[in-house]
Amino acid sequence: MASRTRITIAQGIYQDAHGITVVARIGSHPNILQATARFPLIDGDGIPYSKKNCGELIQCRLQLLEDLRVKRARAGGEAGSLGAAIDQWTREHPLTPRPDGKHVIDDKRADEHRLLAHWRTSSLALEPVAALKRSQVRAQLKAWTEAGRAPTTVNHRMRVLAHVLRWALGADDDEDITLPTDGITYLPPPKGEPRGILMPILARILATMPDRGRGELGGPRPDYSETKIRLRVMSWTGLAHKSLMRLDRKRVNFREGKLFLPARKKGKGAEGAWVDLLPPAIEALRDYDRAALWGKSFSRASMRKSWRRAVVNCRKALVAEGDKTMLEQFDASVPPNCNPYDTRHSFLSDAYRQSGDIHAVKHIAQHADIKTTERYTKAAVPERVAGAIEKMRARWFPESPKPGATVRDFHVVEKG
Repeated sequence: MASRTRITIAQGIYQDAHGITVVARIGSHPNILQATARFPLIDGDGIPYSKKNCGELIQCRLQLLEDLRVKRARAGGEAGSLGAAIDQWTREHPLTPRPDGKHVIDDKRADEHRLLAHWRTSSLALEPVAALKRSQVRAQLKAWTEAGRAPTTVNHRMRVLAHVLRWALGADDDEDITLPTDGITYLPPPKGEPRGILMPILARILATMPDRGRGELGGPRPDYSETKIRLRVMSWTGLAHKSLMRLDRKRVNFREGKLFLPARKKGKGAEGAWVDLLPPAIEALRDYDRAALWGKSFSRASMRKSWRRAVVNCRKALVAEGDKTMLEQFDASVPPNCNPYDTRHSFLSDAYRQSGDIHAVKHIAQHADIKTTERYTKAAVPERVAGAIEKMRARWFPESPKPGATVRDFHVVEKG
C-alpha cells in the first residue's frame, strides 16, 4: 500500500479538471508550487484569489461543510426520514433479475426504483415523513420543472412518492388518510406537435446506420447491430419502447405475416389484437429472431444517441449528394430533437395518410381514446384534406382547370 503524503498549500479555493474542490490554508512555498499545478488558485470567473476574497473563502468553506453533512445524512438514512423510508421500501421490494442475471423481469418495479432515486437524492430525503409538508413537495416538483424535466416525468415521480408515503404511514389503499401529495394538481402534458417523418426519409435514416455492432471488451464486432434491428422493428410496426421490450416470439406469425399486440394497461387500457405486417417489418423481425432479442431490455439513452447520430449523418449525405428535393422533404418532416419514438408517430401518420381510416389507425396503435390517435396522425391531416378536396374536384368538376389557372365559368358535371 502506497504511503500518503500530507501537502499543505496556500489559502484559497482550488478545483482540478475532475471537479474536485478543496479549501486550503497557508502552507510552505514548495508545497504551494506543487499544488497550484493541479489546483490553480482562481475563482469561477478565472480571477486570481487574494486577501479581498477572504469573505468568499469563508462562505465556500461553510457551504462545503454543509454539503458534506447533508451527504453523510443522506447516506446514513436518519430514522423516520423520507430517505430511510425509501431505503426500507427498496429493501422490501427488490428487483428480480432474469436467469441471465442482467435484466429485470418487472419493468414497473424497475421504474419505481428509478423514480424513487430522485427523491432519495433530493433535499426532502432528510425530512421526517410524519412532518413532510405539501409546500415542500410542491417546491421540489417546481424545481424539477424549472430544471427542464418533462411534465409526465414530474407526475410519475409524484405518484410513486404518494405510494411510498402511504406505505410508510402504514395505510391501506382504501384508507382515508391525508398525504403531502394530496391537493397537488398534476402538470398538464404539452400538446403534441406533428412529428411524422415521411417513410422514404425514415428508410433513408435507417440505411445510414451501421450494420455491425460494437464488440464487448475489445472482442470481435458482431455482424449485426442490435440498435438498428430494434429501430427497424419500431419504424415498420409502430411499436413503442415498452412494447418492444415485451415482444414475444410466440406472438409473431411469420407464415401469415401477422403480429399480436398484447393488451395495454397505459391510460384507460386497450385490448390485444392481431395486425398485419409490412414486408420490411417481417424482415426486421426475422433479424430480431436471429439476434435473439426477445424480451431483452436495452438502453433508451443509447438508442437515442445512435438515432440522432444517424439523423445528422443522413442530412450530411443528402447535402453531399445535392438531392435538393429529398433534402427539402427531410427538413420539412424531420422535427428538431428527433428521437426514436418519432418512428411510431411516423408509422401511424403514414397509415392514416394512406387509408384515411382513423379508427383503423386507433386499432393499430391500441389507443383507448381516439383523441390520442388524432394527435399522433396530425402530421398527415393536411395531405388527407388536400386529397379529399382533389377527389371532390375530380368528381364534381372534372373539366375544371388546374389550380392557379383563371376560372371563368364551368358547371358541375357528375361522372356517369
